[in-house]
Amino acid sequence: MTTQTPLKYPVFDLKTRANPQAVYNQMRESDPIWCAHGPETGNPIWFFVDYEDVVAVLKDDKRFIKDARRLPREIAQRYINLDPDPVWDTINGHMLMRDAPDHTRLRRLVHKVFTPRAIQALLPRIEEIADNLLDQMAGQHAADLINAYTFPLPITVIAEMLGVESEKRDKFREWTNILLFSPDPTQNQTAAMEFVMYVNQLIEQREQEDTGDILSGLVRAEEEGDSLNRQELLSMVFLLLVAGHETTVNLMGNGMLTLMQNPQQFELLRQQPEWIDSAVEEMLRFNGPVETPTMRFALETVEYKGHVIKQGDLILPSLLGANRDPKVFEHPNTFDITRDPNPHVAFGMGVHYCVGAPLARLEAKIALSKLIARYPNMALNTAIDNLEWNGSLLIHGMKSLPITY
Repeated sequence: MTTQTPLKYPVFDLKTRANPQAVYNQMRESDPIWCAHGPETGNPIWFFVDYEDVVAVLKDDKRFIKDARRLPREIAQRYINLDPDPVWDTINGHMLMRDAPDHTRLRRLVHKVFTPRAIQALLPRIEEIADNLLDQMAGQHAADLINAYTFPLPITVIAEMLGVESEKRDKFREWTNILLFSPDPTQNQTAAMEFVMYVNQLIEQREQEDTGDILSGLVRAEEEGDSLNRQELLSMVFLLLVAGHETTVNLMGNGMLTLMQNPQQFELLRQQPEWIDSAVEEMLRFNGPVETPTMRFALETVEYKGHVIKQGDLILPSLLGANRDPKVFEHPNTFDITRDPNPHVAFGMGVHYCVGAPLARLEAKIALSKLIARYPNMALNTAIDNLEWNGSLLIHGMKSLPITY
């Protein structure tokens, strides 16, 4: 029996997910660019925590790529199954896993539908959904804020945008949780197959009839004769489902936890709700919903600030780490809803900047404003150490958030 040597920084530990910023702050002091080896595969993984370096990686889509298939086969197979798999190829075929020119083409077609006007048009419906959920919370005095509010609001919005029936929304949550967090390959395969089969039905219905939703728009999106094929449509729906609700769930959940931990800031927002836009930006910076973005790989051997990053090495720029860099943010470990300027990178940067950022901001602004106005005396209903966090280095968020109100 062999014993694995403990890492200098416990980046992969489940306990770290509750406060990864503390580990990244330690890393910044001595090793702002640090190479670890994956706990299961042993593959080299490079962590970047300084704002300058994180931005450099996010913007360098020539040397740090998303599509592992562009690597030599013997390297690529460390990370992905190179044998054809129609289900997994579909799930992972979205634009976050693609580089130019494929990524450019996919993003251009999606932008045809995901316009600022289309997002702003959702405002009345988001307000209505928020009011209905808050009405359901009335008279209970205690709840799990995730299950009662921050999950059902964005999943309802994105489900309606995609034309998903209300009775299927809990199933969508189950599929997403399995595909993002489950280590069981059989469970993952089953969830992926069920998801693909169901969304295929939705696409076939939209091909027959334009129902006016986002999915109908994606089916018909066209530029110079180019359009999304079936596999691309399926993978795009998966991306919109995950990006369209998982990020917003955790933006709102993490944000409310941070407010409850900072009563003076909470009181300021209660008394002066006009600070909500700035407050949402500070929530994104201070305790954002994404710890590290989806995987990048060194396309070739790169020398960066004295470090030799070999071809195929995995690159993980820490968004949470960058957002606490004292060289960019004054008093970075202080939560300040009046912070200005606030150039955080919670939604990434460069060509892969989150296409759903405007929707996430709009939902958070509406949902949190209404929540605080309706239940101004919210308080955490458990010890902070009892909160259970997701075990992913991608999604930063809690499984539940017990409150009284």
